[in-house]
Formats: sequence, C-alpha cells, structure tokens
Amino acid sequence: MFRERVRMAMACFAGLSTAGLTWLVLRHEPLPLPDARSAALATVAFCLFAIVATLSVHSLPALSFPSLFLAVTFVFTCSPLILFLLRGDEAFVSWEWVDMPSVLAAMTVIVLAYSAFLFGAMLVRTPTPVTIRPAPVDAGPRDTYELPLRQVGLALYVIALLVIAGYTLTGGALSHAIQGGYSEFHGAKRAGEVSQIVGASLSRLLPWSVLILAAVSRDRRSRKLVLLLMIPALAIMLGIGDRSGPLALMVVAATGLWLRGARVGWGRALAVGVAIAFLMPTVLNLRTVPVGEWSPDVFEAAATNQIEATNTYRSDLLGGFLLSTSSSYQTLMATVKAVPDQERYHYGSDYLSSLVVALPFRSVLFGPLDIDLRSFPPSQWVLTYLHPGRNAGPGFLQLAEAYLQFGALGVLVLYVVLGWGLVRLWRSVSVHARNVRLLALSLIVMSETLIWVRNSSALGVRALAWGWLLVYVVPAILERTRRPSARGAERPAPLLRGSGA
Repeated sequence: MFRERVRMAMACFAGLSTAGLTWLVLRHEPLPLPDARSAALATVAFCLFAIVATLSVHSLPALSFPSLFLAVTFVFTCSPLILFLLRGDEAFVSWEWVDMPSVLAAMTVIVLAYSAFLFGAMLVRTPTPVTIRPAPVDAGPRDTYELPLRQVGLALYVIALLVIAGYTLTGGALSHAIQGGYSEFHGAKRAGEVSQIVGASLSRLLPWSVLILAAVSRDRRSRKLVLLLMIPALAIMLGIGDRSGPLALMVVAATGLWLRGARVGWGRALAVGVAIAFLMPTVLNLRTVPVGEWSPDVFEAAATNQIEATNTYRSDLLGGFLLSTSSSYQTLMATVKAVPDQERYHYGSDYLSSLVVALPFRSVLFGPLDIDLRSFPPSQWVLTYLHPGRNAGPGFLQLAEAYLQFGALGVLVLYVVLGWGLVRLWRSVSVHARNVRLLALSLIVMSETLIWVRNSSALGVRALAWGWLLVYVVPAILERTRRPSARGAERPAPLLRGSGA
C-alpha cells in the first residue's frame, strides 16, 4: 500500500514536470537556469533521478528491460554533458560545429523524454507481492515449443556462419574489413557490393539466434553453450566495427539467461557494464585499422586510446568512453536547430516508411514496381546540416527522430508509451519466463530497441515482424510436423493374426 502511494505521488510529480517541460520545448527555450553548466548538471541529475525512481518504485533489477533502456539512453544523451562538466568547452572539440543555444535547447528535450518515461512507468501498478527474482525454470514442466525453438536458434546460427564464411572466401563479406577495415566494409555495403543476405546474417540472424538459444536455456550446460556460441558472434560483429549490435547482444543475452535461472547479480551486471564501457572506445579506435593488421600491440593501443587520427587519442579511460558516446548528441543539436524553422515537422512520415520497410518479403512485393520507400532516412537528412557531402555521420538518436516527427508532442507520446510498455513487458516476461516463445521475441525486440536508441525506428518494426515469424510461425510448423510422427511412434504395434496371445 505504501509503495502504491509513492507511485501515485511520483506520477503526479512526473505529470506536472512533463507538462512544464513540454511548454518549454514548444517555445524552443532552454531550462530556466543561469548558465550552461547549471543546465548540464540539472539535466544529468534529473535523468539519474528518473532512473532511480523507476527502478525503486517497481523493484526492477539491474538487467530489467526498463533499466537497460534508461541506461543506454543516458549514455548517448548525457555523456557530452558529463564531459562538459569535467572539461568545459573542450568537450565539443571533436564536433565540426557547435551551436550553444541548440545544445541548451536539446537539454530540455532530454529532460522531457526522461520525465515522460517516468510518468509512463508510474502508470503501471506496482506488483503485489514484490517479486524481483523469477521462478526457477529447471524444476517446472517443459514448454511444448522449447525443442523446435532450439532447433530454429541453432539453424539460424549455423546458416549465418555459413553465409558469412562462404561470401568471405569468395572475396566479399568480411574480406572488406580484413583488407580495409570499417570504412571499406561499410563503403562496400553502401555501394551494394555486400550481399543483403550477408548484412542480414551479421545484423539479425547471428545475434537473434543467440538470443533465441538464451530463451530456451534450461540448465547450466545449455547456458554455457549460449556463452560459447556468443564468442564468435561478438568477434565477427566487432570485427566489422559494429558497436551497438554486439553490446546490445551482451546485455540482453545476460537478461535472458538471468530470467532462465542463471546467477547474474549486481556484481556480474556491473562487470558486464564495465566490459561495455571498455569496448565502446576500443572498437571505435580499431575502426581505423584493417582487421588483417590487428595485433596485441594494436589492441593495447586501442584500449589505451593511443591510436592517432581518432577523437579519443591520448584520452584517459573515462574521457575516452565519454568521447566515444557523445557524438550522437550532435544529431539532436542539429535537429533542434533546424526544426521547425528550416525544416518542417515530418508528421510521422519516417515512422510510416519504417513500417513498410520492415515488411517481410518487401523486396518481392515492391521490387518489380521500382519503388524506393525510404530513400532519405533521418540519419541521412541530418548529414546535410552536420557534414554536407559526407556519406556517414555520427548516427542518429531515437530522441531526435521523435522530435523531427512531431516536436515536443512526439517526444512526449513516444516516451510515455516506452515507459508504460517496457515496464509492462518486463512484468510479463519475468512472470512467464517458462513461455519460451514470448521470452525469445521479447529479447529480440529489446535488443533492437536498445540499438534504436541511436538509430531509426525501422529496427523495432523489423524485430516485431521478422522476429514473430521466426519465433512463433516456424516453431509452430516444426511442432505440427513432429506431432504425427511422435504419435505414430507411441502407438502400440498391432498383434499378429493367428498368434496365441
């Protein structure tokens, strides 16, 4: 009863703060504070408060879906502000241009997003009784779809590895990264020299297969197998310079294993966080070196920020991490500056195109018509303001995309829905951890949602569409084909005629 009163009080506070912040964002005004340093400190403090309040009221563990989402969003929105508090204007030295009024206005947008998320989370009633640890799965009955879903996960893993290895041996796929590194691989990908099936294997089939296997892990042996299979998957994804995919895979797979009975407390969760903080600048530094030239000395130089021609060169460990995660803030700064004065709101057009782009077998349906439904996504649009003439920039932000669509109202609605939805989703999977299909699809959706934090909305829609086919449709077909043969095997053989029995 006490926790319900706290929840209602927090909902009132979040509702009032969200209303006030929405008014400020609509007027394109910064936080009402005397200087930029005070505004940065207030933004960081409020975001931390929203995280602690959400976790405390709902008794959420470190690896819960809301915890992961809030932490990843905090990293990519507040890192430059923390660096600004530590180093002043030196925090923006790697940016090509800085517009401080827009940087200040972007802080208001960030605080609005966290306030709206807190309000949405407080709309969900607190659990009664409080349950932090899900029930063990090894002692209960097996889910009917556990075996076919495990077969799907293993098949996807093997297919992805065979596709990647086959195209690499013929001079495609990873050969671009081996010879020329990150820039050559992604340049070849943009030019169409990397097959779409290779891209799908790297970004979806390989990580999703590991998450599916994590969802069906039932004992220590199966969980060790998941960790063993994750090693080559992470190595391949990190080898092409991808950061978001492998890091999302690490934390979401840990969540899945925890839900299925693995012992992952605050200590091990913190160890995963430290590993991710170490990998963020390291992978960014390794992008400048072709994979074929990697060596222990190169790894040491990348880990200690001693590779020249990088933004983190000669930075300490904390500074390197903050610099490697702060570049996406530029997209929010540019979006706030350009919209709606120079660029009109997109009124959800990017979300609608994401729905169509993520349709299964879209190329078969629209290929003959020669229709390009997403020729200019938001991440490319913002390059016209940040880096004219370049093909790649610092990525995009989920927050910036929401503002680009509907301004303050877009941010308000999206993050209220995310706050309410992620808490509800976590409550569902933690209570029904034995439902392997629900857990597998939830892990896939959550992994793509974490990548969406600094990307476009097509990822989440694609995860729902394709993930549903892989997790629900394919195992159901396998189970239907297995049942007749199983019934035939269990049916007793007829007695022979003329036997004396």
